[in-house]
This record gives sequence, structure tokens and C-alpha cells, in this order.
Amino acid sequence: MSDILQRLRDAEQLFAAYEITGHELARVRALREKLENSQMTVSVIGQFKRGKSALVNRILDDKILPVGIVPVTAVVTSVQYGEKSAEVHFANGLVQPVAFDEISTFINEQENMDNHLNVTKVCIHCPAGFLREGITLVDTPGVGSLHEKNSEEAYAFVKESDAVIFTLSVDSPINQIEIEFLRNAKEYAAKFYFAVNKIDVIDEDELEAYLAYCRKFIAKLMEVPEVQMFPVSAKQGLGVEELTAAVSRDCRSQGQAILEESSALKLHDIVLSALAQISLYRKALSLPAAEFDKRFAQMKKFFAALQEQTAAIPAPERKNRVVAEAHLNDVKNRLTAKVSELFGIDYHYDIEEVEAGTEAQAEADDAQAAKAAAGMPKSDDLTQQVMALCETLNATLNTIFMHREENSYKVARRINDLNRLVRRLVKMRDEA
Repeated sequence: MSDILQRLRDAEQLFAAYEITGHELARVRALREKLENSQMTVSVIGQFKRGKSALVNRILDDKILPVGIVPVTAVVTSVQYGEKSAEVHFANGLVQPVAFDEISTFINEQENMDNHLNVTKVCIHCPAGFLREGITLVDTPGVGSLHEKNSEEAYAFVKESDAVIFTLSVDSPINQIEIEFLRNAKEYAAKFYFAVNKIDVIDEDELEAYLAYCRKFIAKLMEVPEVQMFPVSAKQGLGVEELTAAVSRDCRSQGQAILEESSALKLHDIVLSALAQISLYRKALSLPAAEFDKRFAQMKKFFAALQEQTAAIPAPERKNRVVAEAHLNDVKNRLTAKVSELFGIDYHYDIEEVEAGTEAQAEADDAQAAKAAAGMPKSDDLTQQVMALCETLNATLNTIFMHREENSYKVARRINDLNRLVRRLVKMRDEA
């Protein structure tokens, strides 16, 4: 067992013991599984309008992703090896298969402005040779455009990247937005390739001058002796073969080392996140008792509203598997947001994926739901499940905030446990 894998397992065990580190537990568990399965994520990132989506299409040798003269990519799009197919993942856990000519509805900034459809990602399968050995290629929204959510999505996904194809363009010098984004990216990814796009629009002398400048500047920024730069034209396909060959070669020869280094970087970030979460928790604990009473009362009012909304859902819909599971996931997301609003901490729920299936399957589900709902009272299983979620969260919040706890031993023990957690996290941070 590698050193980093053991550290991930230790961290997973540690976070599982505390209610306030649920988000960190989910992250470290996913990271551990990814390392065990040797799953490599190569992300194409950079400023908007650098030709990232066009470059991805060239790497895959297929016109899968929409491209355009204005900012196009609004959500993260991942591509894995397999028979050609596509599916959209939504924040409520719904997974909806889509035809390729429908992908732009969910990816395109003009059609899904500011991601108002609440898409978390679009997953595509494609039989491209580049993906055959287990690489997941990811196209990300560009940073720096007028669409703030796009930048947020891009910064957030950098944390998932093991290797990065950082896309520059010869029609614009490297700028402060790209510098800051690159500084952020190197905190999480272990390997970088710099694709300089649009080489078809300048002559050879201008290109050499641009490359020489970027090599020197980026090497200094990355604090390395040299960087790998690949002049390409996504429009004409120039230089793309050299780029893909280099990535594939490194994944074959250094794949495990890249994954382990990337995992170590990500574990360090997870530990820092846990320490920040504890800091917020301690701040919340200092609230006066009267303020706690007020916020718990607001939480119970919110619980009641969720239960009323659930009870108002028509009976056939409540009995529909897809609708019911998606609604429960939506309730979990709303509970998480409410806890953050009232108490300033992150309360994590695992959001289960809900396979929507085909149109024929949906019709069959609806028919079965209607039959099952006939004569049923409104207070059914779905309503009970929402009530159970609320009751469990209320009990957990009372426990972690020691609301009206009069047993001084329990209070002292919880504080001691918290201090012990901090000491272990600080040690993990310093050992990284």
C-alpha cells in the first residue's frame, strides 16, 4: 500500500467520527476510490475563448462539444471511453440520457444562461483512442467572462484535476486572470501541459517569440526548470497529435505517480477545509443561548414548510420513483443551504443518483404510480421520509451545538473530542 493511500484511509476513518466533517469525508472517500481504481482526470482549463472546447473535439477526433464565437461552455463536461452516449446530471440527483444534438441545451451558455437548469455536469462516452486507457477528459467553463458562475465552476473543478491541459492563445498575451487561475490550479494538479492555440493566425517568427516568452514566464510562475508547451491549432488540427501523444505517454509511464502526487495535494486541501469548518463551528458555538433558540425556531419553521410542500405534491407524482427520489435529494440540498444560512457550517448529505430512464420507462413508471396512488391518503411514504430527514437533522444539530445541554460532562467531552480532532488535523497538515 502506498503512503498516500494509507493517509487517505486514515483521514477517512477520522472524518467518519465527526458530524461536522461530512463534506470532507465524502471528498476523501471519493479520492481514495479514485486512487485505488487508477482513474486519471485530465482537465482542459483556461480563460474563456481560448478554444478549449474546439481543442477537446480535436483530441477526441469528433465534433462532440458545441463551439462558438461567444462564451459557450457553461457547465463541466466529462468524456470517458465507451460506446457513444450522453447524459445530463442535475443537482437533485436526476440523471437524464440525452441525444448528442441536445447537448448544447445544457452546455451552451446562451441556452443555459448562468446554469439556470441546475446542471452539475454532462457526461459523455466516446470510443476515442485517447480515452482507451482510462483517461477522463474534462472540458471546463472558461474564467474571466461576464458570466460569474462559469468562473466559479471552473475554479471548483480544478480541485478534481490530476493533470491539466492549460490552454493559452497566441492572439492574447498571458494576463493576470490566467496567472491567478494557474496559481490556483497548481495547488491541486500534479502535471501540466501548455497548449498554445490559434497558431494558424500568426507567422512562424511571431510564434517563436510568443513561445519563448511564455516558456520563461510560466516556468518561473510554476517554480520549475521548464514547462511542456505545445503549439496547436484546434481549428486546423495542427500540433494536436503531439499534445495527445505526450499526455498518453505520461499517463502510461507515470500515471500512478501523477495520481499519488495529485492525491497528496488534494488531501492537504481537504485537511485545510476541515480546519476551516471547525473554525466556523467554534464561532457558531459562541452564539448566546437566546440566539440559538431563535435559529432553532427558524429551522423548525423551515421543516414545517418542507413537509407542507411535500404533502401538496399530487399522489401519482409522490408514488413515481423518479419524482420521489429527486424530491428527497432536493430537500437534502435545501436543508444543507438552510443550515449554512442559520448556523454558518456545512452539513453534508450524499445525493443519490436517480436514473430517469427512457421515455417509455417514464410512462410505465407514471402508470404504475397512478395505480399505486389510487385511494391513497396524501400523507404517504414520501411525506414520512421528508419528516424523518427533518427530525434526524434537528437531533443532530441539537447534539453538535449542545443546545440546552445541561450535562457539563457531555459538554466537556465534546470540547475535548473537538480539540483532539484539531490536533490530528494540524499534524496531518504539517506532514503534507
